[in-house]
Amino acid sequence: MKKAIAILLAALMLLSVLSACGAETKTDVSAKQKRIAVICGTVGTNLFLTQIVDEVKSLQSSYNYDYSIIECSDADEWQTNYESAVMENYDLIVGVGWESAEYANNAQLEHPDAATYVVIDTDAGNENVTSITYNEEQAAYIMGVMAGAAFPKEKQYGFIDVFENSGWEYRWGFMEGVKSVNPGAKFLFNYTNNYSDTSLAYEYANQQQAAGCTYIFGCAAASNEGIFQAALELAKAGKPIYSVGQDADATTPDNPYILSSQLKNTGVTMGWVIENFLAGTLPKGLIEQDLADGAVGATHITNKGKYLNEEILTPEVIEQCKQAVDDIVSGKLVLKITPESEYDY
Repeated sequence: MKKAIAILLAALMLLSVLSACGAETKTDVSAKQKRIAVICGTVGTNLFLTQIVDEVKSLQSSYNYDYSIIECSDADEWQTNYESAVMENYDLIVGVGWESAEYANNAQLEHPDAATYVVIDTDAGNENVTSITYNEEQAAYIMGVMAGAAFPKEKQYGFIDVFENSGWEYRWGFMEGVKSVNPGAKFLFNYTNNYSDTSLAYEYANQQQAAGCTYIFGCAAASNEGIFQAALELAKAGKPIYSVGQDADATTPDNPYILSSQLKNTGVTMGWVIENFLAGTLPKGLIEQDLADGAVGATHITNKGKYLNEEILTPEVIEQCKQAVDDIVSGKLVLKITPESEYDY
């Protein structure tokens, strides 16, 4: 009898130990620190990318995740970095920019359960990858309203873009916004074919000013610095031009000719991704973010700026732009892009 009781007690003790071990293991798993990898081009001073990096760093203290910013200096590194992120067991892998679409799609197909895959500002074409794109035409339209309202008597508005075969949503939105105020407006376009050719953008800005443009929409990423430099020099010569930045606020009292910036708030997008991923509510497939999400906008209209040129952007101009935002967000104004081949310039 005593032997039977001893065996029973031993069994109960073993069961207790196993149960305790099981509870400890469950606690460890639930408290496991999530790991997030962001794969992108070289960050440097690229405002499109620095917003994302800043948001990842900012939220880390609140959510206690581990993260890595993995930069790709050339095309060959994208594939290698995606493979490394999968092998190193990152839970969330976020690719930024058009280059990421192919590699995120390949990684998801080859390692479907290894991680959650997200791409920003591109479409991976995979319903199991979260692809986030932007309704850039909405913000471009607001910038067009701003240009038309601030310079309503202009016969021609300038526009310096990167590539002629892309970015139509920017050009269409801007032209439609201008023409909502100045129906007879015409436009002059030049293309740098490079995201950072400041010298060529500078040259085009001077050419467009000589052709009669007082306002030049700067849509050439880092190349816009060339437009800004031209604006300062032309102002000293008594021939001022005005322009805007892209992606993040570029206004500054050092250059009052930068009136605003068309915003692509990639930091807002990154925060939305992280919060939904950690909450288990991140949807998959293609998602378009817009003015209503706060993902696109315009300095002084939807977001504050560092400097306001009140002489040009009067309360009346700003109010006209804000009314356009309200009309778009409410659905009163629906922007449907006309194919470029059908557009009446």
